[in-house]
Amino acid sequence: MAFALPLLLSACEGLPRDPAGTLARVEKNHIFTVGLVAGAYESPAARRLLAEIAKRTRARPQVIHGPQEVLLEHLSQGRADLVIGSFSEASPWETEMAFGPALASQGAGKHAIELKAAMRNGENRWIMLVERASRAVSREASGQ
Repeated sequence: MAFALPLLLSACEGLPRDPAGTLARVEKNHIFTVGLVAGAYESPAARRLLAEIAKRTRARPQVIHGPQEVLLEHLSQGRADLVIGSFSEASPWETEMAFGPALASQGAGKHAIELKAAMRNGENRWIMLVERASRAVSREASGQ
């Protein structure tokens, strides 16, 4: 048992993981690519989120603009690290993307449209960083 414990602990090093290395690449290159869906950049919450991510990673955002579907396709192909836009609870991308906490919302219930960040599934270190940054900049996301 004493021999197995160090092996088990070393296997946990670096958890959670990013299979595509998103967070490590962002921290190394000091840049992250963010797709902004029309209207997202005008949101103070979206600007605060980008500033918070930049502060936490010491990287600057490289912004691309476009329609939601095009930007989400870039994200799924690894050509963007993050997409910020307004998404419904029933987004067809819900199973393919990880969505951060809402930065702002309009409407209620299943008809609510939420401004939030989308990230590639599986990039868990990156997802955790973006979720923490989202909560830090949004009273709504932190439950206040």
